[in-house]
Amino acid sequence: MSQTTAAAVVLAGGRSRRMGRDKAGLSWGDGTLLDHVIGVLRLAVSGPVVVVGAAGFPRPVDAADVLSVTDDAPDRGPLQGIATGLTTAGAAGRDRAFLCSVDLPRLHPAYVTAVLAALGDAGDVEVALPVLHGHRQPLAAAYRTALGPRATRLLDAGARRPAELFAASAVRELTAADLLADPALAAVDPGLEAVADVDTPDEYAAARAREQR
Repeated sequence: MSQTTAAAVVLAGGRSRRMGRDKAGLSWGDGTLLDHVIGVLRLAVSGPVVVVGAAGFPRPVDAADVLSVTDDAPDRGPLQGIATGLTTAGAAGRDRAFLCSVDLPRLHPAYVTAVLAALGDAGDVEVALPVLHGHRQPLAAAYRTALGPRATRLLDAGARRPAELFAASAVRELTAADLLADPALAAVDPGLEAVADVDTPDEYAAARAREQR
């Protein structure tokens, strides 16, 4: 699979109250869950991969294509991470980015590629937003990096939810049928489990057991 010319953003700064520990540092494969997600994204995009975390988060090994950024206001929720990540990706010269949370052990390149493709090249779509399993998936979506400053302005005005950014943006919602029209994605993930996150110790244990089968 060829890489898409785009950045990627990983939000690794959540407080993980339900997990009881930092999800970025959870063991996965030969490394951590953060290492795993970065590895998937490297296969899908040309980079850089921007990792946004709170002060003291487990930063990935330094690499030319990975930028670690501290979120100075983690209490402002995921919209703050979106703003920081997109602004950093834009400053690195990319006009689009796939953005996800760190807790997606089943993420794979075909999903990333399909969602980024839905942005198109005309510029009339600013967010490609999957709606899967009954929910919008703002932390497994593609964005124009120009939305970074817009998100910051909304935050300064009191906004805290990604939905408030979507209300001020040109959003293309993607159904399961839209995504599965991509034969590469349909072949590897017909259930679109790429967006299945792990929020609790039980979910993490189940995901690890499945991975080790």
